[in-house]
Parts: sequence; structure tokens; C-alpha cells
Amino acid sequence: MNSALLHNGNVVTAVEYNPDVHGNRIYCIDNTCQTPVIFVNGSESTVPHFKTTGKNSDSKHHEQCGFARPLTFEESIKKVEEFQQSLMDKGIKEIVIRMNMNKIDPDYESKQIEREESEKKPKDASEVKIKQESTPPNSIGSLKAIVKLLTSYEPDTLASILVNVKGKKVPISQLIISHDKAHELLWEDRTIPSLNYFVFGTVEKLIRREKVYYINFKPVNDVMFSLVIFDKYFKHFTYTDEQLIGKNVLATGLLKKNVYKDKNTTEMVIKSNKYLELIGK
Repeated sequence: MNSALLHNGNVVTAVEYNPDVHGNRIYCIDNTCQTPVIFVNGSESTVPHFKTTGKNSDSKHHEQCGFARPLTFEESIKKVEEFQQSLMDKGIKEIVIRMNMNKIDPDYESKQIEREESEKKPKDASEVKIKQESTPPNSIGSLKAIVKLLTSYEPDTLASILVNVKGKKVPISQLIISHDKAHELLWEDRTIPSLNYFVFGTVEKLIRREKVYYINFKPVNDVMFSLVIFDKYFKHFTYTDEQLIGKNVLATGLLKKNVYKDKNTTEMVIKSNKYLELIGK
């Protein structure tokens, strides 16, 4: 655990923790747990962190706790949302990650920009780094990086992340959402204008027509959601039916309202394989 709950209800990170200042009464930050934890100093191979002792029932994570076991992709998102709603105003340190998805767009023409070498700055032990070619640290430029981020860090670290998209700093749990929640936000006019969302769901079927492909998600709460690829971009989309049907996926794009057989539905237009990423359960 990167963060712990103090006896006064505030949150402290492991790199900030000082027992002389914060005291020794520290607990798991998950509301379903809040079991006592201990602080572990960093070493050459580990960073400072908090942990349960596991010696008795009072020092083990509750079975519903986000730290009790490895989480699935969907469980991780739900837990991060829970933490961001409850902890953002309790002193949790915010980490801002820049996002620019221009390079996944086949219509985007990159421009050569001369960059002056920046002065070397001391590394922050709490920095989250997504390493990719041709992108600076602390930035995201692909769906692969999003999935890697969600599967590489614990929910308390993810809960501290704000994503900088076109100057807007958005909690990561508000960007990565289930398709039924995306539908709800869109039809209630509560989406952030001109913002590409990251929507996950299970592919039920593909419909390939002459001018358009539809990737239909398995309905959740009776919500119909489809990814749409127009013929102009067929050459950039090479997934087979077998690769997608029955799989859990994460997709990105602008949400669009549609009405099919007098029923409100939601669509997301994508342009290539890079707009879609397979994820685990």
C-alpha cells in the first residue's frame, strides 16, 4: 500500500509518513477494511510502503478490501472510483499524468517539434511512469499504456491520478468507465464536451457491412452499445471475429447518441486497431 489512513481521518503517503508527526495509529484506507497497518522503510530493492502484519485477524485485510487480492480490471476501476470519491479531500497526493492520443489517429500528421533539453530534475519517488517510445515520462499516448497503468499499480496509487486532457484535469475513474455508465452519462447530458472516454465491455458480436462495421457489446442493464468503423478505416482495422467475440475490451473515442428501433443506444466511432485493446476479466 502506498497510502494509509491516519487516526484523524486524513491520508498520508508512505514517502511522506513520519511517526513523530503523524503518530503510529495508521490504518488501511479501504472503508470496508480499515485494519491497522505498519510502515515499512524503503530499501535498495523496495520503496517505502504500508502493510498488514498478518499475525492475527485484526491485522489482515477484509475480503472485500481492494488490497486483499489482485483485482480484475473492472474491480480495479470500481475501487479506484470509490477511493477517489472518498479520499480526494483527505490529503491524498495528486499525481497528474498528461494524455495525448493523437498518434493513434491514422488521420493525424505529426509535426516535428524542436525541444530544448530540459534540466535534469530530482526524481520523485511517488511518480507514476508509463514508459513508451517517443513519449516523455508521466504521459500516456496509447490504450496499451492505459491498460498497463491500470494493471501495474495498486488502487490507492491509481486513486491519486488526475489525467490532464486538453488542459482539463480529470480523475482517472471518470475517464475509464463501463459502457452502461457511458450510456447513462451521454443520455443525461453529463459527459465532458469533446472528451474521448475509455469504455470497457464484452464483445457480443460483429456485424460487417459493405460500408461500416459494428462491434456490439453484450448488453448490461439493457443498454445497447456499439463501436463503429467506417469503410475509410477498414484497412486500419484487422481484428478477426474470433479475436474479439466473447472478449473483454477497452475502447476509446467520442460518444454519440443513436436511436435504434425506438430505443436509445450509444455508439463510439473508432478508426483502427489502436482504438481497441483486449483486457483481462
